[in-house]
Amino acid sequence: MGRVEGSWRQATDRASALPDGAVDVSVEGEWCFSQTLRHLVFATGAWLSRGIQGAEEPFHPLGQPRAGWEDDGVDLAFFASTPPPYEEMPAVRSERLAQVREFLASVDDAGLDEERRHPWSPEYPETVRSCFHVILEEEWEHLRYALRDLDALDDAAAQGR
Repeated sequence: MGRVEGSWRQATDRASALPDGAVDVSVEGEWCFSQTLRHLVFATGAWLSRGIQGAEEPFHPLGQPRAGWEDDGVDLAFFASTPPPYEEMPAVRSERLAQVREFLASVDDAGLDEERRHPWSPEYPETVRSCFHVILEEEWEHLRYALRDLDALDDAAAQGR
């Protein structure tokens, strides 16, 4: 998890160096940087808090579910209806990453192989390990997209757009 956190820290530092408001700019219709961080807060809530830990209230109101997730039993009214200020996101994100670190420090191989309920389809079992793999996949895939978009925003800023 250390590598993913370090890579995200570098990306967040890059985003912070952009002109004001750039973190809220969508590149080619994709989520903006701020929405991406919000989605990772949501994904950690789903797969760690709900999937692994079984929390009944796993989400943070600043989380960003994708459109259509109400079909998976997510009450979208719980989430912020207007985008929160970006300045709030790094602290919320850090809180969720700390929860992942605490979990990893407390689990052994046997614990990773324990079964849990799938966060969206409770009738299907998942191992703790597979839930954690989803968290890692979300982190790396969204980082890849975020870096692509940061490159585009850097290019636009350099060209004065």
